[in-house]
Parts: sequence; C-alpha cells; structure tokens
Amino acid sequence: MEQQPHAQAPNPYNVLHDTPKPASIRVFGILNIVFGAMGLLCGGIGALFWFFATSIPEFADEFERSMNAQYAEGYDVLLLASSCFYFLLSVLQVACGMGLLKEKGWGRTGSVGYAVITILYYIAYTTGTIMLSKGSTVIISIAGAMCGMVIAFIYPVCILIFLTRQKVVETLKE
Repeated sequence: MEQQPHAQAPNPYNVLHDTPKPASIRVFGILNIVFGAMGLLCGGIGALFWFFATSIPEFADEFERSMNAQYAEGYDVLLLASSCFYFLLSVLQVACGMGLLKEKGWGRTGSVGYAVITILYYIAYTTGTIMLSKGSTVIISIAGAMCGMVIAFIYPVCILIFLTRQKVVETLKE
C-alpha cells in the first residue's frame, strides 16, 4: 500500500478575521483623538485670547500696534480664518480617531483626507504669512513660518504612509 502524505493542519492566521490587525490602526486612532483634543483646547484658548485682545482697549491698542509693525493689513483676518478652519480640522481629527478605534473604513478614509487637507492648509497659511510679513522682522517671520510648516507636516505625512498600506486598507474595508 502506498502511504498518503499527511494532510497539513490549516494555518489559523490564513483566515481573514483571525489575522492580527495592524497596530497602526489603533495607534493613529489614539493619536488622532489626543492631537485633535489638543487642537480643540488650543483653539478655545486662542479664541479667548482673540476676544480679550480685541475687547480690552489697552490690550487691543498694543496688540494692533504689534501686529501692524510686523504684518501687513489683513493678517488678523488670516489668523482668525485660520483658527476657525483649524478648529474644524480638530473636530474631524477626533471623529476619525474614534472611527479608527472602532475599526471603521470611514475612520481611515477620513484620516487620509484630514492629512491631505492639513498639508494644503499649512501650505496656504505659510504662504499667507510670508506674503503679509513686513518690517524688520520679515526674515524671522519667514523662517519661523517655514520651520513651522515642516514640523506640521510630520504627522499628516505619517498618516499618509501608515494608513494607506495595503494591510490597513484591507483590514478596514467596509
């Protein structure tokens, strides 16, 4: 009699639902919530500062003098619009973080969208800051804006790298 080869036991990790999920899903879910909450908190403090900077006459005059010395007219509008937009980005970031922690596909898609929008936002904000800089501090303003933009790109680029990997995409398919 011929001996038949023994049937191999199936590998339990070949089944899709038993495959370990990429850690980046949970990591970016938590980071989105933490960074988004920090953005909301800082946005709230910034709004309070803006309110006090424009409503208390002594402070408002000094604030306006300082802004006019360093930036062209319209920079205050750029700051206010930027703050409002960043607040909305922070809300999106927290929501996407929750979606990632619940392993929803929209959490990943939203996070990738957040990353792209954030990169475009910082390019626009930095361009506006550079265009509206004036006076003796123009070089410092430009250097600060460029350094800030480079640092601000780190997290969105990491989102784009880690949340677009094939294994993450497949895990979060809806």
